[in-house]
Amino acid sequence: MLRRQAYLENRLVLADSGEITVDVSLRDPITALWVELRAQNGGTYNKANFLAGCIDAIELIDGSQVIVSLDGYEAFAEGVYHLGYIPYNLVVETEDLYQNVFFPLYFGRWLGDTDLALDPTRFSNPQVRIKWNLANVNAVGATGFVSGTGRLTLMADVMEGAPAPSGYIGAREQYAFTTAASGVTYVDLPSDYPLKSVFIRSYGAGVGGLSGISNVKVNCGQGKFIPFDMGREDLQRWLTMFYPPLHYKHLIKSANGGTSYWLLKQDEVVQLQGEVADLVVNAPQNGIGEATLSIYTAGVADTAQRNLWALVEGWLPVSTLYVPFGEATDPSTYFIPSVWGSVRLELTQDNAGAGAYVVVEQAKVY
Repeated sequence: MLRRQAYLENRLVLADSGEITVDVSLRDPITALWVELRAQNGGTYNKANFLAGCIDAIELIDGSQVIVSLDGYEAFAEGVYHLGYIPYNLVVETEDLYQNVFFPLYFGRWLGDTDLALDPTRFSNPQVRIKWNLANVNAVGATGFVSGTGRLTLMADVMEGAPAPSGYIGAREQYAFTTAASGVTYVDLPSDYPLKSVFIRSYGAGVGGLSGISNVKVNCGQGKFIPFDMGREDLQRWLTMFYPPLHYKHLIKSANGGTSYWLLKQDEVVQLQGEVADLVVNAPQNGIGEATLSIYTAGVADTAQRNLWALVEGWLPVSTLYVPFGEATDPSTYFIPSVWGSVRLELTQDNAGAGAYVVVEQAKVY
């Protein structure tokens, strides 16, 4: 078997918003699809505008069949959890610089998995469909992305000469809702194929962790089997046994009293360094993924917009929790929902207004 990287698109010029479809014309098994979106910051700055938020949907489709369907935040978080680290991303807010979001879409348990992979020959017309809008967070212009600078790269990690895989891992958004001050949201999980994992994302400004979700329960067969029924903090801490803290570099643009938003939303630790020798910058380590900055130059509160370098470490990338339903490398341990007739995710809420999403990963056979 020979591994090779094949461009489906290489720095394709994009309009500021739109939707495109790209044919997957390869015939050998594909272990992953690497996705990059990049754009240039405006001439003033571009604050808190991670490019994942500009991807409305990334899908792998075959006619009416949806193989993968995620938004940018979901796809980024899934890739991070699969890799076990944050790949090199340019997370920068300074004027005129290019930033990007870069992540893999896995089709197997690991890169190079020959048993579980995308086999294009099993589909009639596989295509990647992407919908984006560079103005989703900040308006295009001086304090957002520069018009006309969007570029898309799609690269297939191809296993040339590999045996035909028996199946693939597919992920898709199962349900989306806005959290309420109280009550329970019930999400029926699919029962047609084994469940490898569930991702839960819930983001609300000023709240770390799973904002608005106080308890997570999996109910099988109307109470016959309950894999877990745990409060938010207990679940978040329990799951840290499965993955270490993550870290990345973040270039911030801020004056004294400005608020910075990190990609990691659970118990983050941030090391900050200013651009000039007599600049002192501090941020409260409050563990919620954002902080109001204290910036003093020569002992005086600095009202100028300064470049600040931050090394951020923590958990919960873009407010997303990964819940494994078995050993990731062993499909025989994946959860078989059909045994129970129904499997329901029950999300108890305690704070209104957070955007919440549930993503399921399934092991599907050809």
